[in-house]
Amino acid sequence: MRRFASGPLHGIALAVYFVLTPYVVVTRWTAAAHRSDVTLIRSLLVALAIFWIIFVIQLVRDVGRLRHGVVLGLGGTAWLAGLIVAVLALGPSASASVPPIAPAHGAVATTVEHHSPRQRPHAANALGALPLALAAKRRRDQARFQQTPDDEIDDLIALLRDADPSLVSHLRRVIGTRRDGVVRLARDFAYAAPPLDDEPVVACVLDDDGTEPLVSFAREGGRLRIPPNWTRGELVENMVGLHDGGRIVATDVDYDFLRALAIRSVRRHLVVYLGDGDQLDDALRACSVTIDRSRDVRTENHEATVSYTGFTEGEVPRDASDVFVELLRPDPLIHGLLEPFTASLRRRSIEMVAYITMHHGEAVSGDRLRTRVLVHADVDASVRTLANTATSVRRSLGTDAHGPRLHPVSADGLYRVHGVASDVGRFHELIRDARRRSIGDAAPLLIQALGLVHGEPLVGVRHGFEWFTVEGHLARLQRDGEWAALALHDASLTMGDVERAYWAIERGRLLDPFSDVLTDALTRVPRLRQFGGDRTGAA
Repeated sequence: MRRFASGPLHGIALAVYFVLTPYVVVTRWTAAAHRSDVTLIRSLLVALAIFWIIFVIQLVRDVGRLRHGVVLGLGGTAWLAGLIVAVLALGPSASASVPPIAPAHGAVATTVEHHSPRQRPHAANALGALPLALAAKRRRDQARFQQTPDDEIDDLIALLRDADPSLVSHLRRVIGTRRDGVVRLARDFAYAAPPLDDEPVVACVLDDDGTEPLVSFAREGGRLRIPPNWTRGELVENMVGLHDGGRIVATDVDYDFLRALAIRSVRRHLVVYLGDGDQLDDALRACSVTIDRSRDVRTENHEATVSYTGFTEGEVPRDASDVFVELLRPDPLIHGLLEPFTASLRRRSIEMVAYITMHHGEAVSGDRLRTRVLVHADVDASVRTLANTATSVRRSLGTDAHGPRLHPVSADGLYRVHGVASDVGRFHELIRDARRRSIGDAAPLLIQALGLVHGEPLVGVRHGFEWFTVEGHLARLQRDGEWAALALHDASLTMGDVERAYWAIERGRLLDPFSDVLTDALTRVPRLRQFGGDRTGAA
């Protein structure tokens, strides 16, 4: 407490010193004229005035350093400088007209705001502000990392005031979990809560006709598609991170590229290689974004737009308004919520929705939820906990034309949902359909099914989800995943698609890392040297 209180206490004392010192010097200087020790007193007053001037210089210096983003200590001068900067920031600022934003300046503000269709007015031309929102996002990230000059602060404030942060959520939902691609956003969309995941994504606006902007995006391992005539400066200027913080490191220098990969934060930074991505090996390309200039994406047909939920085929339920539960990843995610779960009940709410969705078509009793799902440390959840969790789930899932997605509990204490789907259910549906077809016709379905796997299922969960293993859901996933991986592996090798065969086995091993069959199949995939080359480009 003494350490943290020293800053404010010293700062208040220095503020008193700043105000009283001139008064003391002036009054004592005059009074000393009638004293015998006038020389000594005035010498001390001169020394006091010199210390006061030094203090003022130090304070002005700290204010300047603080405005340039330098982190100061916990001393009184630093605290007082921070107070001055805060007071100046709250004062009226000269309103500056915002210059026209070029269509290619893109990014969406990362401020998390939850807007439901009832809270926000529906505007058919709202997407015309997407380039403005993307520009505001980019400028905000620059300011966060101290990349904005002081003379541009007023313009930045005016730009941020005009941006619509809900467009970020819309674009993130359109992108969904895809690795890369180009999307033209539909003119009509519904405002929705932001997605629960915040994986690093880089995007840039390629074309904007005022209502339906064309946006290119990419994650780690993806390729950002841009027009071939863009210069390096245009590309760097137009790129923006859609993730929180939006930190992007773009370079074509090998040393800087390797250094950026080594020191990056996986959840906050994204490294973009501006050189020839084909010259990188697979490991470096998988953890960075490369550039694709092979064709002018602005001239392609992008009339088929995506719904605001943003999932690709094979990843979403047919009804775009449905809620979608992802369990084929380390941490479970639920997309399409009307509002976030209650913070204290978030883990239980996610698990409750996942459990009822996994038992689609059957009613789940409250006792079953208390003893299998909401249990903690072998202690069954209370009836009150179940009721509070159900209330949080019902509020977050919202309603549709058929009423609340989580039905009111029946007289028998049973819980049912509608309009909620899961990637696990979609995975098994695709596998069932693929088993009824020839291997050639089944290959596209297997690609869709394995494409739903984004990591080892629920490996990042620290509490709960024991029922996922006890009830046999994991074993069934491993059984179907092994069959799908081997079938697609054999079909791909027959067609000479070695990379697809390797990808299929890797996705299967995410579902069952200890499968000896999949490990053996992985060793049978031809390596690069069998093509007569020793690196990716030569192969």
